Amino acid sequence: MTDIALWQYVTFAGSAFAAGIVDAIVGGGGLLQLPVLLGSLDVGGGVATPLGVNKAVTAIGNTASIAQFWRRNPDSRVDPRILIGPGLIAVVSASVGALFVSNVPIQTLRPIIIVCLLAALVNTLRGTGKGKEQDRSEQSSRGRHAEIRLAAVSTVLGLYDGFVGPGTGTFLLLSHRRLLRRTLTDSLATTKIIQCGMNIGGAAVLLSQGVFVWHLILLMGACSMGGASIGARIALNGKDQLIKRVLVAAVLATVVKLIYDQISSW
Repeated sequence: MTDIALWQYVTFAGSAFAAGIVDAIVGGGGLLQLPVLLGSLDVGGGVATPLGVNKAVTAIGNTASIAQFWRRNPDSRVDPRILIGPGLIAVVSASVGALFVSNVPIQTLRPIIIVCLLAALVNTLRGTGKGKEQDRSEQSSRGRHAEIRLAAVSTVLGLYDGFVGPGTGTFLLLSHRRLLRRTLTDSLATTKIIQCGMNIGGAAVLLSQGVFVWHLILLMGACSMGGASIGARIALNGKDQLIKRVLVAAVLATVVKLIYDQISSW
């Protein structure tokens, strides 16, 4: 059993619960969860441990999100070619990115995380927009050209997800919608599965380099699933603007803390 204080368990569980809610509504739940883990989880294994725990917990939350999505959208389509092609590329790239980041000191990683957090926050708040759903004939494959471009984008996003990660789901969804010209529902069906695979691949690599705190992962995973369930209900009630404001405040506070920690380490 690793040396984690009770107050830390409460903090980690709370961050996972909040991240689950936010992720189900606007995406970007990792913007809340990852900084808490980086700032408070010190059980050895370097930066690989908090990053690995974050991805493992997010993967658990993804499964709950996928299950809820299928219940609410039974007619949504998953394109096997996208899962096997660009999807598999994204998973492999995420694993490679995770392998690289596990050897990066936290002092080097912190400024990168600050920039990525702010960029992901801006992208999340801009929103994907439900847009105008197209006819099935217009949703069909955009051809090999579009799939090649999507494969290239998946490589970059996979590396980013493995290296840092916050906001990947939003970036991935935007890429699929814009390149393949599919509806939001069909794009979500595919990208949710791909994102879950990316998190599993990244978590496996990172935790093999760090410390496998299974009890913390299970606790946070359960809280993440609970948060995702509540988040789905909030989304249906149209209260996402309140959550967006909370997300902005939390991320900005986190960025200030990370900047303070970085200055203190000099």
